[in-house]
Amino acid sequence: MALKKIMLYLPIIFMVFSCVENRIYIHLHPDQQTYFKFESRGDSSDVFDQDFLHPKNILGWNSLSKMVKKGAENNWYLITEGILKDTSRVFFYIDKAPLGYSFKKNITKSWISTKYDFKLIFSGRRIKTEYPILHEAILSEKMDSLNWLPEALTILMHKGLEDIVQDSLTPEQSFRNKRLVNHMRNSFARMTRIEDLEYIQSNREKFITDLLKPFNVNKDLPANLARHMEKHEQILKSSIDLNDDSFLIKLLMPGQTIFTNATSTKKDTLIWNFGLDSLLADTYTLRARSIVYAIDRMQNILISVGILLLLLIGNWLIKRS
Repeated sequence: MALKKIMLYLPIIFMVFSCVENRIYIHLHPDQQTYFKFESRGDSSDVFDQDFLHPKNILGWNSLSKMVKKGAENNWYLITEGILKDTSRVFFYIDKAPLGYSFKKNITKSWISTKYDFKLIFSGRRIKTEYPILHEAILSEKMDSLNWLPEALTILMHKGLEDIVQDSLTPEQSFRNKRLVNHMRNSFARMTRIEDLEYIQSNREKFITDLLKPFNVNKDLPANLARHMEKHEQILKSSIDLNDDSFLIKLLMPGQTIFTNATSTKKDTLIWNFGLDSLLADTYTLRARSIVYAIDRMQNILISVGILLLLLIGNWLIKRS
């Protein structure tokens, strides 16, 4: 049953995408608190899935959902907002199926200024390095599963095998795993029809058992492999579910912006606009730095310096006279 679960939707659901727009509004306050508002809008099947989740279980934060009818369509809104007093917070971890992201803020005070450093870090889905054919398919928008699914199945099984023996991996076991992976890759590469994928979907356990027969593996390996593959499969599925998601982040910071990698600005608002293409490799970090000058202190310094100069000049004139 575990093996049936692991491969149930790979050939079909990965080819079906809906669309959701995720907006995040952030306001860094001078009093060290940070206001967040997360807003997702779109079809209910995508707004409430597991690819991008709003923060939860944070004391004092509120969340609500509502349906807005637009013509013949029903659009859903999920809104979460609250104040964060922490200077750093991991909302979701990098090794989980939902998109991982975290927040960091640093405040540096000097006698004449206060600097605010902001980071919002999205964990990369590592599609570019781990699933190169799928990476090309996403960028080219040619998501025919016959092109990339054989590679994905091979890599998922490879990851599962590595997890099974990660605590006791010997050189002999490592070599055996490489042989198994090569055999899987060659077997999947011969699939040229959608019927081949449908056969796997209908006869999963038999397919894996037959696939591994030449290696005389333990009879429990197929089910054990499926259990270890599940985490990696969920991560891959949630990554592809992000294909038609878009992200818009708007940030307000105290003072004057002196550095940012924002894609655009509008008056005092910093804006980042991106999609899955920015998350295909490693982490994607939104950065900004602003500064607030202590005007009163600077004015006092200038006045004091001016008075001192006047006194020095006056003393110099007196001595010359």
